[in-house]
Formats: sequence, structure tokens, C-alpha cells
Amino acid sequence: MKEESRMLVIPSQTENISVEKVTERLCNSNILKIFKTEKVLKYGAEIMKVSVDIKGRIYDVFLSLTDVMIPDYFRTEHFFSDLDFQKIDSIKYSLAVEIDYKDQFLTTYHDQLKIIDCIVPDKLAVIDIPSEKILSGKWVKLAAQSEVPPSPKYLFTVQGISGDNDEVWLHTHGLKRCGLSELEILGSTKETCSGYYSVIETMAFRMIETEADSEHYEPMFLAWLTERIALVTTLVDWNDALEYYPHATLGYKEDRDDYHSEGTSVIMIYPGPDNAEAKKPVPIQLLDDYLGKNTMLMISTEETDRMRKLAQERIDYIRDIASNNNPDIHILFKIGIKVDKEFLTPDDPDQREHIWFELKGIRRNIFNKEVFECVLTQDAYYAKKMRAGSTGEYGVEDITDWIIIGPGRRYTPDDAYMM
Repeated sequence: MKEESRMLVIPSQTENISVEKVTERLCNSNILKIFKTEKVLKYGAEIMKVSVDIKGRIYDVFLSLTDVMIPDYFRTEHFFSDLDFQKIDSIKYSLAVEIDYKDQFLTTYHDQLKIIDCIVPDKLAVIDIPSEKILSGKWVKLAAQSEVPPSPKYLFTVQGISGDNDEVWLHTHGLKRCGLSELEILGSTKETCSGYYSVIETMAFRMIETEADSEHYEPMFLAWLTERIALVTTLVDWNDALEYYPHATLGYKEDRDDYHSEGTSVIMIYPGPDNAEAKKPVPIQLLDDYLGKNTMLMISTEETDRMRKLAQERIDYIRDIASNNNPDIHILFKIGIKVDKEFLTPDDPDQREHIWFELKGIRRNIFNKEVFECVLTQDAYYAKKMRAGSTGEYGVEDITDWIIIGPGRRYTPDDAYMM
């Protein structure tokens, strides 16, 4: 049951989304080309359909005015002040921007934000219907103007439904716009759901990147929980999965609306190769003693590269903060350190371990190159000489992520819209 990606743009002023102004901005855009505009019948009303080209990627964009209605259960993804919400409450109409995701899901999501930023440059918020998220207008603008797409986490949301007891039913919203299965974990508890959240997120990232569902009962390796225990997951149709959870009280047919009854799969695990070969999964609860205990789930090369590009693109925020020399602010860099030869794999001779350093200073070396003087905050696993307290000098090209930690607040490259 695939759905289209429908986003509602709340403008700072209602007149900013008039047909005349939207059409003018589209015609004057330097990020897209219009090659067809027409009025079509959809949802029982006549709306505008605009066919656009963004660097060779063709989209049919459906535009319509709609009332501003934000369900209580939608998640506020970014920071909004009380004044922001007052402004939002004063706006009666939003502009619905809807497109169909065919492939390149993360790129398409990024393009949808670019289209939104083009036609409504002054926006208060964007309501992402598939993922049930409320996005900051400032974040959307910064993301749209970036060369780097946002994190795959923005394409979906993981929700938890609680019962009368400690049980939690975890499931996603948003993956269906990509034509992918929504993911679930049955029989979670309030104590274990954070560890399960990471499992769902990692599997969703993998599916978004590969643009394909994991086939039911096919194994997917996610992490080593110990030297001997691997986390190998698989997907099972929810109807079939329920038989493994006789004590579950949530996730049954009576709990499901149309959305959660079709195109949704339960995450289970294979505790060993024999189970995988026989396609006999077991509940993920078997690994409760290991999940969430500093579990290092595998981040794909694609996601690591995306994070690196975004961190380097927004490095000026680091330079500005560091120049203030505020002792209450700490800056952490994640830097890729080449692993020892004994840990290299044949298919990746430049394999690196990404670990956290604290920035101590920025200077120019004898070659007039900017270098970041850093101290390692943790022992490395795969580069034995790198221990907590080790110092080094690194360039922008070595940085794969960063965090700014201040009194009561921390900022990442994704949060830069707030700085």
C-alpha cells in the first residue's frame, strides 16, 4: 500500500501561498525548470499539477490549498518557541506539496524540500504527513540549500503504542511513501524500547539506501553484540509473527487501522546459522541482555559519507564558536582513524575507525594549512596505539561529524539552523 509524499507548508503569511506568487516563484527558480503546468482533479477538487526538472530528475508536483490542522500525535522534530506556535496558530491555510517517490528516495526527499523552499521561502513549519513529523521552517530552508541530503531518519518516524501494562508496540510511519514495508517490533517494554528503536532505525536506513525491502525470512546482519553473538535480523509478516508472541496484548487485528494492516513487517532474529538456513526466526527479546548495552550497530559507508560531507560543509559554525574561546563550550570531532593492518579487510584497504576527539585549538601549520588540535576522548578498538588522551592534528578532510556542547544544549550539523 504505497502512499504519496504529502507535505503541508505553513507560510508566515497566508498571501504568500497565493497561486500567483507560487507560480511566479516557480518560473523564476534557478534550481528547477518547469515544462508543464495544468489543473487536474484530485481528492474531489481541482488542483495544480506542475511537472518540473531538477538536474534531470523529473517530478509531477501537486499543489493545493488546505486548512492548517496538526494532529496531537504528530511529533515536533525541531525546536519551536511559544511565539512560533502562536504564529502557526494564527495561519488558517497551508500549501500542500505532494509528489510520488519512485527511486533515489533520499534524493527525492531532498528535492521535495528544495521545491518547498522555492515556492514558499518564508515558512514557519512543514508538516510531513507520511512520517507524522512537524519540521521547522528554518531547518527546511537550511536543508534545502545544502548540497548534502538530510539524514534518512527524516523519511520515517518510530512510534510506540503503550497498553495498560508495561508493554510497548513499536512501529514506523513514512516508509510506505518509498514503497517499502513499515517495520514493527512486538512485545517491547518501556525499558527495552530504546534499544529496539536503534534496530528499527538501522534496518530502515539500510532499506532506504538499497531502495529495496528485505525479503521475508532473509537474514540481515546488523552488529556484533559480543565477540561471539551476532545480531542478525529478518522480517516476518505481522500475521505470522503474532504466533511467536502468545503473551502480547498489542499489535493484534483489533489494534490495527488500514495503515497498520497492510505493508508492515515484524522484525525478528536468527540466533544462529541453523535458524537462518531453516528460516526459523525467534523473537528479538532473546537478546535483551545485550541490546542497548553500548551496542554498536553498523553505519553504512553511504551514511558515513553523508555525515562527513554535512559536517565539513558546516564547519564554519565550528570556527565561529571556537573563536569565542568560551570555557563552558566543548567541541567534539569524530575523526576517521586508519585501523591496524591486522584488522583490515581485503575489500577495504583504507578501512577507518570513527572515534571522538575534543577540539583544543585551531591554528595554521608551517605550510599555512588549517589544522585542528585534538585530544582523543576514548580508546580506539582497531588502532591500538590510539588511547584516550592521545593528541593529534587533523584537517577538515578528516572530520566525519561534530558536536558542540554548551550549558543545557548540544548542537550537531543537523541542528545548525538554531545557531
